[in-house]
Amino acid sequence: MFLGIGDFARATGLTVKALRWYDEQGVLVPADVDPGTRYRRYSVGQLEQAGVVRALRAAGVPLAEVRIAVAAGGSPQQALHARREAVRVERAREDRALATAERVLAGTELRYEVRLRPARAQAWVGVVEYVATPGGGTEPAGAGAGAGARAGSGVAGGTVADADVAVEEALFDLYASLAADGITPSGPFWLDLGRPAADAGAEVALCLPLSAPVPEGWSVPGRRTIAGVRPAGRELTTDHPVTDDDPDDDTAVHPAFAALVRAAAERGLSIDLGTLRQHCPREVPDAPGSGTSGTAVELSVAVEGTHPTANKAIVDAGTSDT
Repeated sequence: MFLGIGDFARATGLTVKALRWYDEQGVLVPADVDPGTRYRRYSVGQLEQAGVVRALRAAGVPLAEVRIAVAAGGSPQQALHARREAVRVERAREDRALATAERVLAGTELRYEVRLRPARAQAWVGVVEYVATPGGGTEPAGAGAGAGARAGSGVAGGTVADADVAVEEALFDLYASLAADGITPSGPFWLDLGRPAADAGAEVALCLPLSAPVPEGWSVPGRRTIAGVRPAGRELTTDHPVTDDDPDDDTAVHPAFAALVRAAAERGLSIDLGTLRQHCPREVPDAPGSGTSGTAVELSVAVEGTHPTANKAIVDAGTSDT
Protein backbone atom coordinates (compact mmCIF):
# COMPACT_ATOMS: atom_id res chain seq x y z
CA MET A 1 0.00 0.00 0.00
CA PHE A 2 1.31 3.40 -0.97
CA LEU A 3 0.43 6.91 0.17
CA GLY A 4 0.72 9.97 -2.01
CA ILE A 5 2.93 12.77 -0.77
CA GLY A 6 -0.06 14.81 0.44
CA ASP A 7 -1.55 11.95 2.46
CA PHE A 8 1.87 10.99 3.79
CA ALA A 9 2.44 14.59 4.87
CA ARG A 10 -0.88 14.64 6.76
CA ALA A 11 -0.14 11.28 8.36
CA THR A 12 3.34 12.25 9.59
CA GLY A 13 2.92 15.93 10.37
CA LEU A 14 5.67 16.79 7.88
CA THR A 15 5.04 19.36 5.19
CA VAL A 16 5.12 18.49 1.51
CA LYS A 17 8.00 20.93 1.12
CA ALA A 18 9.94 19.16 3.86
CA LEU A 19 9.30 15.73 2.30
CA ARG A 20 10.61 16.94 -1.05
CA TRP A 21 13.69 18.38 0.70
CA TYR A 22 14.31 15.15 2.60
CA ASP A 23 14.04 13.25 -0.67
CA GLU A 24 16.61 15.51 -2.34
CA GLN A 25 18.97 15.11 0.63
CA GLY A 26 18.62 11.34 0.75
CA VAL A 27 17.07 11.37 4.22
CA LEU A 28 13.57 10.05 3.45
CA VAL A 29 13.38 8.73 -0.12
CA PRO A 30 9.93 7.75 -1.47
CA ALA A 31 9.33 4.04 -1.91
CA ASP A 32 8.07 4.68 -5.43
CA VAL A 33 8.17 7.47 -7.99
CA ASP A 34 5.79 7.34 -10.96
CA PRO A 35 8.00 7.41 -14.08
CA GLY A 36 5.49 9.45 -16.01
CA THR A 37 4.10 11.97 -13.52
CA ARG A 38 7.09 11.90 -11.14
CA TYR A 39 4.63 11.74 -8.26
CA ARG A 40 6.23 10.56 -5.03
CA ARG A 41 4.59 7.69 -3.18
CA TYR A 42 5.50 6.37 0.25
CA SER A 43 4.92 2.95 1.76
CA VAL A 44 3.10 2.60 5.06
CA GLY A 45 6.28 1.09 6.40
CA GLN A 46 7.94 4.50 6.05
CA LEU A 47 5.60 6.11 8.56
CA GLU A 48 7.79 4.99 11.45
CA GLN A 49 10.93 6.18 9.65
CA ALA A 50 9.31 9.58 9.07
CA GLY A 51 8.46 9.78 12.77
CA VAL A 52 12.10 9.14 13.66
CA VAL A 53 13.28 11.79 11.21
CA ARG A 54 10.84 14.33 12.60
CA ALA A 55 11.78 13.56 16.22
CA LEU A 56 15.54 13.79 15.58
CA ARG A 57 15.21 17.05 13.67
CA ALA A 58 13.00 18.51 16.43
CA ALA A 59 15.74 17.55 18.90
CA GLY A 60 18.23 19.55 16.84
CA VAL A 61 20.14 16.65 15.29
CA PRO A 62 21.86 17.97 12.11
CA LEU A 63 20.35 16.77 8.85
CA ALA A 64 23.55 14.99 7.77
CA GLU A 65 23.54 12.99 11.00
CA VAL A 66 19.83 12.19 10.62
CA ARG A 67 20.53 10.78 7.16
CA ILE A 68 23.17 8.45 8.60
CA ALA A 69 20.97 7.50 11.56
CA VAL A 70 17.97 6.37 9.48
CA ALA A 71 20.01 4.67 6.76
CA ALA A 72 20.51 0.90 6.75
CA GLY A 73 22.80 0.05 9.63
CA GLY A 74 22.37 3.47 11.21
CA SER A 75 21.53 4.14 14.86
CA PRO A 76 18.94 6.81 15.75
CA GLN A 77 19.72 6.19 19.44
CA GLN A 78 23.38 6.99 18.91
CA ALA A 79 22.52 10.16 17.01
CA LEU A 80 20.22 11.26 19.82
CA HIS A 81 22.88 10.49 22.45
CA ALA A 82 25.44 12.57 20.56
CA ARG A 83 22.95 15.44 20.35
CA ARG A 84 22.17 15.20 24.06
CA GLU A 85 25.88 15.40 24.88
CA ALA A 86 26.31 18.42 22.60
CA VAL A 87 23.39 20.15 24.34
CA ARG A 88 24.91 19.35 27.75
CA VAL A 89 28.22 20.91 26.76
CA GLU A 90 26.51 23.98 25.33
CA ARG A 91 24.35 24.43 28.42
CA ALA A 92 27.43 24.21 30.62
CA ARG A 93 29.12 26.84 28.45
CA GLU A 94 26.08 29.10 28.71
CA ASP A 95 25.97 28.66 32.51
CA ARG A 96 29.63 29.65 32.74
CA ALA A 97 29.03 32.63 30.47
CA LEU A 98 26.12 33.77 32.67
CA ALA A 99 28.25 33.38 35.80
CA THR A 100 31.02 35.35 34.12
CA ALA A 101 28.64 38.14 33.20
CA GLU A 102 27.41 38.31 36.81
CA ARG A 103 30.98 38.47 38.11
CA VAL A 104 31.98 41.13 35.60
CA LEU A 105 28.97 43.26 36.51
CA ALA A 106 29.77 42.82 40.20
CA GLY A 107 33.41 43.67 39.53
CA THR A 108 32.48 46.97 37.96
CA GLU A 109 31.04 47.97 41.33
CA LEU A 110 34.28 47.29 43.22
CA ARG A 111 36.68 50.10 43.96
CA TYR A 112 40.19 49.04 43.05
CA GLU A 113 42.95 50.99 44.74
CA VAL A 114 45.59 51.46 42.07
CA ARG A 115 49.08 52.33 43.30
CA LEU A 116 52.01 53.80 41.39
CA ARG A 117 55.27 52.49 42.82
CA PRO A 118 58.93 52.13 41.93
CA ALA A 119 60.17 48.82 40.55
CA ARG A 120 63.80 47.95 41.07
CA ALA A 121 65.81 45.95 38.58
CA GLN A 122 65.04 42.28 39.12
CA ALA A 123 66.75 39.14 37.83
CA TRP A 124 64.31 36.31 37.20
CA VAL A 125 63.92 32.85 35.69
CA GLY A 126 60.81 30.99 34.59
CA VAL A 127 59.22 28.17 32.64
CA VAL A 128 56.57 28.65 29.96
CA GLU A 129 53.19 26.91 29.91
CA TYR A 130 50.73 27.08 27.03
CA VAL A 131 47.10 27.78 27.96
CA ALA A 132 44.13 27.36 25.65
CA THR A 133 41.26 29.81 25.40
CA PRO A 134 37.55 29.47 24.53
CA GLY A 135 38.41 30.34 20.94
CA GLY A 136 40.55 27.24 20.82
CA GLY A 137 37.65 24.98 21.74
CA THR A 138 38.63 24.24 25.35
CA GLU A 139 38.01 25.71 28.76
CA PRO A 140 39.18 29.26 29.35
CA ALA A 141 42.66 30.37 30.09
CA GLY A 142 44.38 32.11 32.92
CA ALA A 143 45.57 34.90 30.66
CA GLY A 144 42.61 34.71 28.32
CA ALA A 145 42.80 35.53 24.64
CA GLY A 146 44.78 38.64 25.49
CA ALA A 147 46.39 40.46 28.36
CA GLY A 148 44.06 40.97 31.29
CA ALA A 149 41.30 38.56 30.32
CA ARG A 150 41.48 36.68 33.61
CA ALA A 151 43.24 36.68 36.94
CA GLY A 152 43.21 34.05 39.66
CA SER A 153 43.04 30.78 37.71
CA GLY A 154 43.88 29.27 34.36
CA VAL A 155 43.35 26.43 31.97
CA ALA A 156 45.96 24.21 30.40
CA GLY A 157 45.09 20.99 28.67
CA GLY A 158 41.33 21.59 28.66
CA THR A 159 40.04 22.07 32.22
CA VAL A 160 40.70 24.19 35.26
CA ALA A 161 41.73 21.06 37.18
CA ASP A 162 44.24 20.29 34.44
CA ALA A 163 45.59 23.82 34.73
CA ASP A 164 46.10 23.54 38.47
CA VAL A 165 48.06 20.34 38.05
CA ALA A 166 50.11 21.77 35.18
CA VAL A 167 51.03 24.88 37.17
CA GLU A 168 51.95 22.89 40.25
CA GLU A 169 54.14 20.51 38.22
CA ALA A 170 55.86 23.36 36.40
CA LEU A 171 56.59 25.21 39.64
CA PHE A 172 57.83 22.03 41.29
CA ASP A 173 60.23 21.37 38.42
CA LEU A 174 61.45 24.98 38.52
CA TYR A 175 62.02 24.98 42.29
CA ALA A 176 63.65 21.54 42.19
CA SER A 177 66.07 22.49 39.41
CA LEU A 178 67.09 25.68 41.21
CA ALA A 179 67.59 23.84 44.47
CA ALA A 180 69.70 21.17 42.76
CA ASP A 181 72.09 23.87 41.60
CA GLY A 182 72.12 25.76 44.90
CA ILE A 183 70.07 28.73 43.60
CA THR A 184 67.60 30.23 46.05
CA PRO A 185 64.67 32.39 44.85
CA SER A 186 64.52 35.80 46.47
CA GLY A 187 60.73 35.94 46.68
CA PRO A 188 57.40 34.35 45.70
CA PHE A 189 56.49 33.46 42.13
CA TRP A 190 54.48 35.45 39.63
CA LEU A 191 52.72 34.67 36.36
CA ASP A 192 53.85 36.68 33.35
CA LEU A 193 50.58 37.08 31.44
CA GLY A 194 51.81 39.27 28.61
CA ARG A 195 52.95 36.47 26.29
CA PRO A 196 50.40 35.89 23.48
CA ALA A 197 50.79 32.66 21.54
CA ALA A 198 50.54 32.28 17.78
CA ASP A 199 46.98 30.84 17.88
CA ALA A 200 43.90 31.37 20.03
CA GLY A 201 45.75 30.47 23.20
CA ALA A 202 48.40 32.21 25.23
CA GLU A 203 51.73 31.49 26.82
CA VAL A 204 51.99 32.05 30.55
CA ALA A 205 55.43 32.16 32.14
CA LEU A 206 55.77 31.03 35.76
CA CYS A 207 58.62 33.14 37.09
CA LEU A 208 60.73 33.38 40.23
CA PRO A 209 62.81 36.40 41.32
CA LEU A 210 66.52 35.85 41.91
CA SER A 211 69.26 37.83 43.63
CA ALA A 212 71.42 37.38 40.52
CA PRO A 213 70.89 36.09 36.97
CA VAL A 214 71.16 32.34 36.42
CA PRO A 215 74.28 31.10 34.59
CA GLU A 216 74.12 31.39 30.82
CA GLY A 217 72.50 28.31 29.32
CA TRP A 218 70.84 27.22 32.57
CA SER A 219 67.49 25.48 32.06
CA VAL A 220 64.90 23.23 33.66
CA PRO A 221 65.20 19.75 32.08
CA GLY A 222 62.34 19.00 29.72
CA ARG A 223 60.82 22.47 29.96
CA ARG A 224 61.03 25.65 27.98
CA THR A 225 63.06 27.93 30.22
CA ILE A 226 63.35 31.70 30.00
CA ALA A 227 65.37 34.17 32.07
CA GLY A 228 66.25 37.82 32.14
CA VAL A 229 66.42 41.01 34.17
CA ARG A 230 63.43 43.32 34.50
CA PRO A 231 64.70 46.90 34.24
CA ALA A 232 64.14 49.41 37.01
CA GLY A 233 61.24 51.76 36.50
CA ARG A 234 57.71 52.27 37.74
CA GLU A 235 54.60 50.12 37.71
CA LEU A 236 50.91 50.35 38.45
CA THR A 237 49.51 47.71 40.78
CA THR A 238 46.19 46.71 42.35
CA ASP A 239 44.68 43.79 44.28
CA HIS A 240 41.82 41.49 43.28
CA PRO A 241 40.03 39.21 45.80
CA VAL A 242 40.05 35.48 45.08
CA THR A 243 36.83 33.68 46.01
CA ASP A 244 35.56 30.13 45.62
CA ASP A 245 32.68 31.28 43.43
CA ASP A 246 34.88 32.90 40.79
CA PRO A 247 33.60 31.36 37.54
CA ASP A 248 35.95 29.10 35.60
CA ASP A 249 34.92 30.53 32.25
CA ASP A 250 36.04 34.13 31.91
CA THR A 251 36.24 35.56 28.44
CA ALA A 252 35.69 39.16 29.51
CA VAL A 253 38.27 41.79 30.39
CA HIS A 254 39.09 41.39 34.06
CA PRO A 255 37.91 44.41 36.13
CA ALA A 256 41.23 44.65 37.99
CA PHE A 257 43.09 44.87 34.70
CA ALA A 258 40.58 47.44 33.45
CA ALA A 259 41.26 49.45 36.62
CA LEU A 260 44.99 49.49 35.82
CA VAL A 261 44.40 50.67 32.26
CA ARG A 262 41.91 53.30 33.41
CA ALA A 263 44.30 54.58 36.09
CA ALA A 264 47.09 54.87 33.54
CA ALA A 265 44.87 56.89 31.23
CA GLU A 266 43.78 59.18 34.07
CA ARG A 267 47.42 59.83 34.96
CA GLY A 268 48.46 60.40 31.38
CA LEU A 269 50.77 57.37 31.49
CA SER A 270 51.39 54.71 28.87
CA ILE A 271 51.74 51.08 29.92
CA ASP A 272 53.54 48.09 28.46
CA LEU A 273 50.99 45.25 28.26
CA GLY A 274 53.82 42.80 27.71
CA THR A 275 54.84 43.30 31.35
CA LEU A 276 51.48 42.37 32.90
CA ARG A 277 52.06 40.15 35.94
CA GLN A 278 49.83 38.24 38.35
CA HIS A 279 51.64 37.78 41.64
CA CYS A 280 51.43 34.87 44.07
CA PRO A 281 48.13 34.89 46.05
CA ARG A 282 48.49 36.33 49.55
CA GLU A 283 46.41 37.24 52.57
CA VAL A 284 45.43 40.91 52.74
CA PRO A 285 43.73 42.71 55.65
CA ASP A 286 41.11 44.45 53.50
CA ALA A 287 40.27 42.58 50.32
CA PRO A 288 38.56 44.82 47.73
CA GLY A 289 34.79 44.72 48.06
CA SER A 290 34.82 42.68 51.29
CA GLY A 291 36.09 44.97 54.04
CA THR A 292 37.63 41.95 55.73
CA SER A 293 40.83 39.96 55.43
CA GLY A 294 41.00 37.47 52.59
CA THR A 295 43.05 36.09 49.75
CA ALA A 296 43.95 38.39 46.91
CA VAL A 297 46.17 38.35 43.86
CA GLU A 298 48.12 41.40 42.86
CA LEU A 299 48.18 42.55 39.25
CA SER A 300 50.93 44.89 38.12
CA VAL A 301 52.03 46.39 34.82
CA ALA A 302 55.05 48.50 33.99
CA VAL A 303 54.63 52.14 33.07
CA GLU A 304 56.16 52.40 29.63
CA GLY A 305 58.86 54.92 28.83
CA THR A 306 59.66 55.87 32.44
CA HIS A 307 63.00 54.16 32.95
CA PRO A 308 64.64 56.34 35.64
CA THR A 309 67.92 58.12 34.93
CA ALA A 310 68.60 58.97 38.57
CA ASN A 311 67.74 57.73 42.03
CA LYS A 312 65.62 60.81 42.62
CA ALA A 313 63.22 59.69 39.90
CA ILE A 314 62.64 56.43 41.78
CA VAL A 315 62.05 58.21 45.11
CA ASP A 316 59.54 60.60 43.58
CA ALA A 317 57.65 57.68 42.02
CA GLY A 318 57.41 55.85 45.31
CA THR A 319 54.49 57.83 46.72
CA SER A 320 51.23 55.88 46.66
CA ASP A 321 49.08 57.43 43.96
CA THR A 322 45.50 56.31 44.27
